[in-house]
Amino acid sequence: MADPNNKGTVDMDMDVDVDVDSVVLHPMQTEKPFLPTPDYSDYKESFASTGTPLVIDNVVFDNQVAKFKDRKANQSHTFVGNDVYSDVLARSSARSAFDGSVVCSAELMEAVLDYVFIKLGVDAEVIDHPIVMTEPVCVPLYNRNLMSELLFESYQVPSVTYGIDSLFSLYANGPERSKDGIVVSAGHHFSHVIPVSGGKVHLEHAKRISYGGDDASEYMLKLLQMKYPTFPVKMTSTQSETIMIDHTYVAHDYLSELASYEDPDVFKTKDKVIQFQFVAPVVEEKTEEEQARLAAKRREQGRRLQEQAAKARLEKLIQREQNLEQYMALKESKTALKKAEWMEQLKSMGFKDETDLDATIKTTDAAIKRARNKELGIEEEEKEPPTFPLVEIPDEELSEVDRKEKKKQRLLKASYDARMRAKAAKAEETAHQEEIARLDAERREREPQNWLKELHSKRSELVDKIKAKKQLREQLSDRRSHASQLRMRSIAALASDAPAPKRRRKGQDEDTFGQDDDDWMVYREISKEDDSEDEEEANQLQEFEQQLLKYDPEFLQEHTMNAYTPRNSFLHFYTNGLGPYDPAVGLALDQTYQLHVNVERIRVPEALFQPGIIGLDQTGLVETIQDVLKRFDAAARQRLVDNILVTGGMARTPGLIQRLDTSLRSILPFAGPNKKNYEVRRARDCLLDGWRGAAMWARDTSQLQQVAVTKQEYEEYGGSYIKEHGLGN
Repeated sequence: MADPNNKGTVDMDMDVDVDVDSVVLHPMQTEKPFLPTPDYSDYKESFASTGTPLVIDNVVFDNQVAKFKDRKANQSHTFVGNDVYSDVLARSSARSAFDGSVVCSAELMEAVLDYVFIKLGVDAEVIDHPIVMTEPVCVPLYNRNLMSELLFESYQVPSVTYGIDSLFSLYANGPERSKDGIVVSAGHHFSHVIPVSGGKVHLEHAKRISYGGDDASEYMLKLLQMKYPTFPVKMTSTQSETIMIDHTYVAHDYLSELASYEDPDVFKTKDKVIQFQFVAPVVEEKTEEEQARLAAKRREQGRRLQEQAAKARLEKLIQREQNLEQYMALKESKTALKKAEWMEQLKSMGFKDETDLDATIKTTDAAIKRARNKELGIEEEEKEPPTFPLVEIPDEELSEVDRKEKKKQRLLKASYDARMRAKAAKAEETAHQEEIARLDAERREREPQNWLKELHSKRSELVDKIKAKKQLREQLSDRRSHASQLRMRSIAALASDAPAPKRRRKGQDEDTFGQDDDDWMVYREISKEDDSEDEEEANQLQEFEQQLLKYDPEFLQEHTMNAYTPRNSFLHFYTNGLGPYDPAVGLALDQTYQLHVNVERIRVPEALFQPGIIGLDQTGLVETIQDVLKRFDAAARQRLVDNILVTGGMARTPGLIQRLDTSLRSILPFAGPNKKNYEVRRARDCLLDGWRGAAMWARDTSQLQQVAVTKQEYEEYGGSYIKEHGLGN
């Protein structure tokens, strides 16, 4: 129906200029855009009743089908293909007629075919055209029977011919070269390596790799979800597929390319920033009158809060005064009541004994005085040092109660003396540090160069010490490290009751501490270190660096130790890029809606060459081709490698052909310097050449009639019956 010679070629390997001094944002659409399928209006005038074959590429069809009923309008709706994205309800209820790449639902497939014929302009109940349809490699008989039954029974087609889409693509890229070659089909669900020799496809030697475009997009989605677990937008598989198509490429040497990402200059050219849509907060600009009104309102609110606080303090003061009156009344009633009655009242008010009552009276009275002084604005007088009159009096001259009080005063005096000594030591240390700082400042002014040299030396020694401790801590956390083993043996020797012999005799039992997991947990528990020393060293390093920043013009902010972590660490710009970043402020709002795609660009397509990256226990693409070639003799192998065609959606990935070309050189015989004895090429249109090849092949009506399955043959042999040909199963 369309011109199969109309070739649209896109050079996916062309170089792209990247501005490394600015960040290029790639906007990400929240939904897949709706692109309406065009209608063909020339069917009746040009193709009706002509018996022209209808070519349907059933592998690349966007097989989304949505059926739902609008309860408000009481209407049933069916959306197929791109039309699904035109309606919200259709997108939410979309289903597929396919399981992987084979048809599994006759009902949904019928809706797809109805949509196809309507778009072609076929309005007859009977489709009076031979059907040429693509199918995947080694399709099960049940699924082919399902499709044949649908075409013959529902549409009454005169004949059906099935062919493999990748082989049709080989035919479209040179019918004269389609007799021999290897087709590498990097499809949506799987990747196949299919050998064709002498005009016959050898499916018994074909190989499948369970990795395709759909798996690549899902892998990209999982990588980004692990990389950004708190991303504010839920990323869909459609968006990850867009990222995979637009931004991935195959590395010439995966490990070397991965190592080059650690260079910030290289990273700038490789990092792709995906900007998701976000709603910026609306900042309302207020007039001077509104700002003045808001300021007056805030002042009024502050005044009210102050009044409420003053009222609360007054109520608390009144309550304390009332409590004090009760306590004093209880104290004075001691002389008027019996001791038992007075003790009962004392305990009913929550006091243990008379001493507890006196302490509470003293505390409450002091609190009342402080509150009154604060209300009146009177500054409190400095407290006089406490006195301990009973400490110097011998015990023989004291009563039992006084001796208990003397013991209490002795403890209080010891505590007070300790505080005074600590205060004096602190003041002495402060004076000592001030003297050191004064002498250091004098030496800095007198010998600035020597002072800077010594300061740099002190900083270097401290940095080395911090790094050494960090490295030792990492080694000690490793159970199998040499340092950890030595320390565990030392702990075992110290914990042993028997002294360790100077020389271990032959056959003597060796210490086995550390071989059991419980021993390791004990070691981890006793190996916990105090972080106070680390904090002191970090403060000392910060002081050195602050002085160098102030007095050494050659020492810049990027020379400090904090400049290396985390700002310039690979882990940081792996997720946040190399743009401006302030740890105190964090990311801006638009930056929180950004994805930095860098390592994923080469990791996702690399799984085609190294399936073990995703945990797939299969050989890579190059090893699979090598295994296929081993099944042919030398002459056939040479004919196969002379025509290696790469087709399918993933074949558009930049760098794939170059990587495959270089890798095949290592498994093929040496042809000489600067010579190749093989050819690797990409299909002119990796997506539509399957349909173009089928259309070109279907033009030979005599050939089509020989391999087509007619309705009479379908009724006689069943729906799984096919006729073999050079481009089919």
